[in-house]
Amino acid sequence: MNRKFDPITGDVIPVFFHYAIPSVVGMLAVTSAVVIDGIFIGNFVGAKALAAVNISIPVFALFTAVVIMLAVGGSVMCGKFIGEGKPQLASFIFSKSLYATLVIALLISAICLLFLDGVVTMLGATDELHSLVSDYMRIIVFAAPLLVLGLTLDYFVRVDGQPLLASAALVAFALINISLDWLFIVRLGWGIKGAAWATAIADGSIFFILVSHWFSSRCNLKHLSLWACHKDGWGDVFRAAYNGFSEFTDEMSIGLVTLLFNWVMVTRLGVEGVAAFTIVNYMLFIGLEVCYGISESLQPAVSKNLGARQPKRIVQFTLTAVLSSFAVGLLVSVLFLFLPETLISMFLLEGEDRTVEIALAFIAVFWPAFLFNGMNITLASYFTALHKPLQSAAIAVSRSLALPVLGLLIWPLWFGDQGIYIAIPVAEGLTFIGALILVMRNQPGSIIQRANS
Repeated sequence: MNRKFDPITGDVIPVFFHYAIPSVVGMLAVTSAVVIDGIFIGNFVGAKALAAVNISIPVFALFTAVVIMLAVGGSVMCGKFIGEGKPQLASFIFSKSLYATLVIALLISAICLLFLDGVVTMLGATDELHSLVSDYMRIIVFAAPLLVLGLTLDYFVRVDGQPLLASAALVAFALINISLDWLFIVRLGWGIKGAAWATAIADGSIFFILVSHWFSSRCNLKHLSLWACHKDGWGDVFRAAYNGFSEFTDEMSIGLVTLLFNWVMVTRLGVEGVAAFTIVNYMLFIGLEVCYGISESLQPAVSKNLGARQPKRIVQFTLTAVLSSFAVGLLVSVLFLFLPETLISMFLLEGEDRTVEIALAFIAVFWPAFLFNGMNITLASYFTALHKPLQSAAIAVSRSLALPVLGLLIWPLWFGDQGIYIAIPVAEGLTFIGALILVMRNQPGSIIQRANS
């Protein structure tokens, strides 16, 4: 690695943006693909298809949660070992994480495909949406293990000092997905199945691009055989899972809260309500993915400096990341406030007036969530990189499960439908207050001091 961009020795701001810019570009590429996917579906298949995609989210959250738990937990352990000058231990945790994510992904895929009708019903699909959800999920779930491998490699390629390659894989995913959306949905008229095939094929591109890193001279991590990993024992995998548990909780909570929101929206506002929530979700996804890119770029810097025992640099990197996340949230909030009709119109055919009305009401009170959610994500990631999973989990559970669910139970009783819309903004604001308290009580210097004693 170029020492100019070494997280342990380089200048903080250049190093941070060396990691952050490719990470954010990659996340923006993924976001653009997902959003454009929604635009194609909404404009060429219809609002019901948009609702069907949103109903499928909890299952895909499960796959992503597995990746994040093991890949994030494993990669920050890997970064700490690199910072301590222990490359063999870093290679072991990389290899074990890769094997574990593949096995779990194959198991989840098999269960979902064998019991697909039951899963779709459990997700809350109405009779008019059941076939659309089934058609979409059958294809995506089949391809999910390849996506899981690709995303796992993404985290370890970054911690191995190659953020540009990781970003290039995500950009390629976006370009392939968008191109195939146009071909399958617009030209060939495959409907929601076309959207699923476009995503599935693009998922595979991430894996095939990133696996090339392990045939490069720039690769420092070594892929060890399953037998070598088994001989060494699997305790590291459980420690990685424990360290990445907050990210698992966060992702699973998103799936559960989406499931609950879908149920509330379809009960109170019908299919149009679910479609409106889907549109808001797409726009929420844009801001969140940028912030996830920032938080991911923070993890190698913090974990390596933890291993190198440099608390001052940890504070500097974290402050840079938090301020960057706030700036992103402020920008997205401004777009929500001043261009809501323009944003909504991208996803719908003419005549979907009821869906537009619900989406506008949602956005009018939802926008403050962006002022806090990026900073909450970044601070949760900071604690994971410091090997403080309980504090990280407390932030994750508060913002994405406990407080939103509590809000959905309480606020509609007082504010009607608007109570649904404010549940997440209030949860993010309260979580941020709690996160600041946790940061003040867990300074990097004291954590390193306790580790050395």
